[in-house]
Amino acid sequence: MAEPKIEPHRITKPIQLLAVWFSALVLLDTAFLVAAAKISNPAWVAPMLSVAAVVFVPIFLIAAFLMQTIFRPQLQDDSHYAEWLKRREKMFRQFTPENKPQRKAAVISIANETTFLDPPEQMRIQVYAKQKGLFLVHDWRPSGAPGQLADIVIWLHQHQQGPLSDRTVDRVEYYLGPKFFDRPVVKRSDSDAFKLEVSAYAPMLCLARVFLKGEQEPIDLTRYIDFENLPKPADMANGSHDTTPM
Repeated sequence: MAEPKIEPHRITKPIQLLAVWFSALVLLDTAFLVAAAKISNPAWVAPMLSVAAVVFVPIFLIAAFLMQTIFRPQLQDDSHYAEWLKRREKMFRQFTPENKPQRKAAVISIANETTFLDPPEQMRIQVYAKQKGLFLVHDWRPSGAPGQLADIVIWLHQHQQGPLSDRTVDRVEYYLGPKFFDRPVVKRSDSDAFKLEVSAYAPMLCLARVFLKGEQEPIDLTRYIDFENLPKPADMANGSHDTTPM
């Protein structure tokens, strides 16, 4: 019988990589334990192999956890990872912080030509106070759903301490337009920051009303949910999909 073997060129999916990872753990631990049972001389080899077999388990589990969290983008399918790299490279191409001392003077000279009704910092503080430090944020990835370009996650973010961190947010009502839902979507789970997940074929405006416990007046938030232009799916390119703005 031919021995099973791993063919690296066939491992193209993240789940396949994890399967190989845990298979390697099983094979290594089995080999170590079998060797420990059969080797009696020198005496220190068997205990060392047994300890190594035990230590490998948490090491492999921690590595798998890191792959699924910190290094999650790198584990996407090749096409999705390529798009992820592409949009970050484009966004940060020739990046130079404009708040560095050597660039501050030029930036401030441009700012002096603008006018604000109120001092800019006072306006910022007013926005923080009005929204109680709450803001909408979002992230996206290329979508694998037919007719859609991006999978989007929208959630509530707290600046410093406030209702979200104090767990006094009762619910968040999202409205993305009639092409998504015919009425606002209500989210009540603060464990995931009132997360909303959707797939879309075009950018759209998101409206959200945040209701706090014990208060009647909601906090109104908005965010433009944008993502870079991606190649359109075939069913959109041939005109079978509505391309009007969302």
